[in-house]
Formats: sequence, structure tokens, C-alpha cells
Amino acid sequence: MSTNTSKYGDRMSAAHAESSAPVAQLATLEKAYLSAAYCLEIEGSSRVLYIDQPAEDVTTWMAERDMQRLVLFTACNPGSRPSTEGENIQRQRRLEQTVAEHGLRAWPARNRDPRGQWPDEPGLAIADLPDDLLARWLEAFGQNAAVLLEPPARPRLVWHPGLER
Repeated sequence: MSTNTSKYGDRMSAAHAESSAPVAQLATLEKAYLSAAYCLEIEGSSRVLYIDQPAEDVTTWMAERDMQRLVLFTACNPGSRPSTEGENIQRQRRLEQTVAEHGLRAWPARNRDPRGQWPDEPGLAIADLPDDLLARWLEAFGQNAAVLLEPPARPRLVWHPGLER
């Protein structure tokens, strides 16, 4: 259960209860997440991250802004279950509000399925999101994983604390 004590705690915990992926689906989810394109909009241009691929242009941009890490996070489609556009817009707004309440810097991001079988998911690229908040937000927003870029390491997935891999 979520340890989130924010004003969204109860509502977000309920969302998480609906989002746990069955173990049989985990391998399929991991394959899809590993093949996705993770796009961020910075200074009028789009940069794309791929899991376990070099990201020199983004790491250079991060270093110029004294960022230690960048997390790409979406609040859409909890548990990889399709939601309505309206529900996803509300979730995205709640994510934006939560980031602002924590005083974190963020830029627009989007998760893309290169095969086009899953709709694009808007999200945020969040600077210096601590591990404890990341874990709580994965639970609170019902997300299976987020993308972490922590140079010099390559982008990687950070899984929901309740998902065994």
C-alpha cells in the first residue's frame, strides 16, 4: 500500500490497488517498455531517450543545468490499462500539481510506442526527483515503471516497488 501522505494519499492508494500487473503480463510489459521511445521537449526541440542507449545530448543539457538525474514519468493509463482521454488529462494535471507542490523542475515529455499499438502518453521529465518520492509516486499514480537517466549511466527503467521482476 502507498506510503504517500499527500492530500491525494487515499485516492492515489485506491488507484494503485487497481493497477498491479499480473505476473504473466510482466514480461510483455517489460518488452513494450524497453522498445518505447521516451521523448522530452526542451528549449523548442524534441529529444528522444531509449532504454539502455547512449543519451549524450540529454546528459550534456542536464550538466549545463546542474541536474544529477532526470525521471520521465507519466500519470496516464495506470497499470497499463487504457483510460479515457478525460481521465488521463485529469491524471496529468494532478501530476503537474504534485511536481509543483514539491518545488521540482519539469519539462513536457511523451512516451511513444514505435509500433503505434499504444497511444502516446503525455508526462513530465522531472529534474532530481529523489528515489523515495519516485517510489511513492509510482505507487500513488498506479504506474508500473518510470524512466531514470542518471549520468553517466544510460537510461533505465525503475519498476513499481510492488512488481517483482
